[in-house]
Amino acid sequence: MIVNNYFYEYILLVIHTCLVFPHNDFIFCIFRHERKMFEKYQKTIRSIPDKKDREEIDMLKNQINELQEEMKRKETRWTSSQTRLKDKLELVELENKELKDEIKLLEKKRIEWMQKEAATTSSIHLQRKQKIISLMSIPITVSNFTDHTLLTSYKYLTRSSENNSTSLSTSTSALSSSTATTSSVPRKLASRLLLDNPTIDKGNKQYEESQHSDGKIERIYKNGAREILFANGTRKEISSDGQSIVVSFFNGDIKQIYPDKRVVYYYADAQTSHTTYPDSLEVLQFQNGQIEKHYPDGTKEITFPDQTVKYLFPNGSEESIFPDGTVIRVDVSGDKTMEFPNGQREIHNSQFKRREYPDGTVKTVYPDGRQETRYSTGRVRLKDKDGNVIMDRIC
Repeated sequence: MIVNNYFYEYILLVIHTCLVFPHNDFIFCIFRHERKMFEKYQKTIRSIPDKKDREEIDMLKNQINELQEEMKRKETRWTSSQTRLKDKLELVELENKELKDEIKLLEKKRIEWMQKEAATTSSIHLQRKQKIISLMSIPITVSNFTDHTLLTSYKYLTRSSENNSTSLSTSTSALSSSTATTSSVPRKLASRLLLDNPTIDKGNKQYEESQHSDGKIERIYKNGAREILFANGTRKEISSDGQSIVVSFFNGDIKQIYPDKRVVYYYADAQTSHTTYPDSLEVLQFQNGQIEKHYPDGTKEITFPDQTVKYLFPNGSEESIFPDGTVIRVDVSGDKTMEFPNGQREIHNSQFKRREYPDGTVKTVYPDGRQETRYSTGRVRLKDKDGNVIMDRIC
């Protein structure tokens, strides 16, 4: 529309000019000038985008804006991820440093432990000997299990033996007498508890000998057996199959390993053997005939030369079985129960000392000296600490 209006105005201007200025040259100049102006105008008009172009431009601008926003979001995520990874890296480096420090500390402790272990290894056999010697000092008579105060506590009950031929004092004295007899059993010296002269089969005893720089001499026999002689006098013999080993130490001790993995150590000074079984059972045999067994669960069984057997349980309780059939049990709290072959039973605790007879009679002595006797007939008799009867009736 603008072009058309302009064109009309241009025509009118040319006509007007021709009428006013009839000279052709002048008119031609004016026409040429106007034409240039018109072309310039058209060019300008064509450079202006139309509606479709404007829509496309707007769409492209929107796409550019969206791309810019997306780029900003990605940059934000990248920055956040980079920061997070940097923090993790610093944390890992810190943990790595701490682990290195811990490794150094553990290595230091390991070296200290190895030095300490090396220092204590040489004293193991000495400690074992001391332990065995201390075990041998345990008394082997039943006097350990009797209570001397029982005699004095029950001395008043001897007066009340109308319905019982056996009084508490008499039976207690009998037990004490049995104890004295047992304690007089002579101890017998035991010979070596290992096999006599334990040896390894060396075939025809022909061997090849080699000497090491540390003074050790090694002999290899034709049948595969080996013998090692150490500079300090210790001798180690190994069977051809490697299952049997005998070590004879310079001090007279002997260590023997059997094919069934049983290990026997003989202490020459104490004349005692210590046998360890694959299931961790340990058996100690002393020169006086005493045998001690240490079970894997912590239970200890001691068999004395007179065949008295004492059990020490992990919870602290004890049980002793005497050759005459008497059984004494001591629980964790220290309460003692005695069971005699004749059917009588005694209970000792902090509250009282009581004897129970097979016929149902029960005699009790209290810490303050009071004595109570309950007969199977229902009769009850009570005495004070001086032995005076303060009650005697049938309930």
